[in-house]
Amino acid sequence: MHQRPRFQFEGVGQMSITTIKEILGGRPLHSVSRTQTVRDAARIMAANRVGALAVIENGKLVGILSERDIVFRAVGGDLAVDATTVADIMTREPVTVDIDDAISDSLAAKLGDAFRHLPVMENGQVVGLLSYRDIPPEYIMMFERFREMSAAHADDAR
Repeated sequence: MHQRPRFQFEGVGQMSITTIKEILGGRPLHSVSRTQTVRDAARIMAANRVGALAVIENGKLVGILSERDIVFRAVGGDLAVDATTVADIMTREPVTVDIDDAISDSLAAKLGDAFRHLPVMENGQVVGLLSYRDIPPEYIMMFERFREMSAAHADDAR
């Protein structure tokens, strides 16, 4: 099981990890092509102990394949994992974040709500996958509190 990055408070309200780049910390990108079988993709995930793979075609990100895609679309859909390709079940045109973005940008991009993994881009190329589990819990709590306060202010303005 992969570990979350360690972090600590550095003064009032400031934490040491502030960008997606720091969270990824040079972790390798695991990827698959759209023509590989679902079984091949599952084996890559298992061997690397990851929950998602970037789908790369001609050097470009064309989708993301998550363990949920495999379970719900392939296995749950009674598709043969040896005959079904990644392209058949992947999530196309995924929401992405930039490597230098703040962690709050990934949360604002629906990480944790609609998505559990987000491809991370640098200069137009995918360089990593950010998992919701990578985000320190304190950031999630602060972001949720900010969202609640924003919603309350919006209600007051009506």
